Amino acid sequence: MVLSRVKSWLTWSWTYLWALWFLLVIVLVYILRGPLKITESIENGWFSLETSSSYFNNLTPKFYVALTGTSSLVSGIILIFEWWYFKNNAVDSVSEDGSDNEDALENQKAIPEYFFSNAVDSVSEDGSDNEDALENQKAIPECKVWRNPMALFRGAEYNRVKTVMDLDPLTYYDMNLSAQDHQSFFTCDEDVGRPDYDIMQVAWRERDSASRINAAREALHINPNCAPALILLAEEQCETIVEAEVMLRRALKAVDSSLGQSQSGQVVPHERSGDIYRQARRRDFHMQIYIRRRLAMCARKQGRLREAIKTFKDIIRDGSMSNILGVQENLIEACLEMQAYADVQALLVRYDGFDLREPRSAVLSYTSALLKARAVADKYVTCSLHFLSETHFFCVVVLIITSRFVADISTRRGLSSAEATAIEAITRAIEFNPHVPLYLLEMRPMILPPEHYLKRGDSEAIAYAFFHIQHWKRIDGALQLLQYTWKGDFASRFSMSGYCYPYSPQLESADRELLPAWHEVSVFPKKESPVWALLQTLTCLAVCAIALLIHHYPTSTFEAIHFAFSASVLGAQRLVAHFYHWIPENVIGLLASKPAQIVVENM
Repeated sequence: MVLSRVKSWLTWSWTYLWALWFLLVIVLVYILRGPLKITESIENGWFSLETSSSYFNNLTPKFYVALTGTSSLVSGIILIFEWWYFKNNAVDSVSEDGSDNEDALENQKAIPEYFFSNAVDSVSEDGSDNEDALENQKAIPECKVWRNPMALFRGAEYNRVKTVMDLDPLTYYDMNLSAQDHQSFFTCDEDVGRPDYDIMQVAWRERDSASRINAAREALHINPNCAPALILLAEEQCETIVEAEVMLRRALKAVDSSLGQSQSGQVVPHERSGDIYRQARRRDFHMQIYIRRRLAMCARKQGRLREAIKTFKDIIRDGSMSNILGVQENLIEACLEMQAYADVQALLVRYDGFDLREPRSAVLSYTSALLKARAVADKYVTCSLHFLSETHFFCVVVLIITSRFVADISTRRGLSSAEATAIEAITRAIEFNPHVPLYLLEMRPMILPPEHYLKRGDSEAIAYAFFHIQHWKRIDGALQLLQYTWKGDFASRFSMSGYCYPYSPQLESADRELLPAWHEVSVFPKKESPVWALLQTLTCLAVCAIALLIHHYPTSTFEAIHFAFSASVLGAQRLVAHFYHWIPENVIGLLASKPAQIVVENM
């Protein structure tokens, strides 16, 4: 208790340190009024050149001693508070003797494989994990590209936008990353020499969708049970979710048959032996997990929530491949749709603990904020957020007045522990990805999410808001609380809590490669200047005061305004005249003329 009181007192004193500085300056000037000869200077005039020169020439050594002491005192105070702030907010991952901290090692053990291996460059060309990514688990790169677990079907969903709007929803860079994923998941060394799999290895690299579909059909003509070809057709050729589900079930049957043959020992030993046999089994297992996840997503899109949730849970229970694909985020979204908030909370406890350096993704951080806001959201129900997208002035005024009233009431009665926890969770979520509120509050146009995204970037915000905005709208008051926190407390202290890593300035340029060119990429919001806000407030108060004075005393007010305007113009003219007094009249000629050349005659 004593330590917390001392800390609060120090925080309060730091807030009003500027008043202490002014007080010290006034006291110092009063004490040194004799040696500085301030009274004589005021009587003789401050602005004369002779007075100023004699003033500085007659300064005593006491003045310089006092000036040096005051500067040292202020510098020491600033240094102490900077050390105190660094001690309380900085996080050091290496101890003094060069070894890792025990807490950092425990956090590394608690973080699953998904945190490090769910990136495109975490899998090398031969299918093995990237050793550099595993060795540098603590220093997670900001601009690493991650797979979108909620990626849509190209044929059934992405192509609709391309057909209707004549715009490409996916970039070539994004599709190329998906091709690398499919090659690492669905191919291995055993496929060399098999014509159907040789065709599919080239098919993933084709730039045109029609070429990829034709190659898959050719592979199916050679082998009707070629699972990679069936997956490609389900992703790109099928125009509806029902057709894609039928094609995926056919692919799952072929993969199960291949796995059953390898387990029953029907495969010839000399054809599959050693590492090649293990690579083939791993390839089939990856395809099985991938197909089951896409089938569960088809069930989710068709409203069969219980079936989808059961499949997602079975995939998570099976193995580590679910961590690479991010199946837990699919499960969280399905549970939110079914309003099973207790199950969602259990998943958050498992995958997003507060002891981690930063949250895993926007799904986990914003879902945690949503559940905490759900407990207090009914107190912030004011009016529909549909007003935010309207241009009618009355609706905007009603929203602003109502929000100010609710915020004022909350300030007067004080925040409860549940409200403080909800606001803290929302602040942490916004600090992790500040672009999400723009889409949840429908202040920016929504587009189809990409197949890959950058954490804390605009691409991740689109991927989250596209699927989760309906869950926020379902809870009355949740979006209002998000809006108040985003526009109120958080705007004044970007990246001040030390909860997340510093925001990388390279995310914007990397997002432009993932998102289509016709989409305006959201940039990191800049911190609002308190000086500009204070100037706006003073200007508003001045205008109101002048309006009241004109209403009550029109003649005197106009005379005062005319006098102030005339005095300002006269002062400006005197300043210009004084400035011209020090500048030669022929200054333009001196600047434009060339220096005279000195001719030296040789005698």
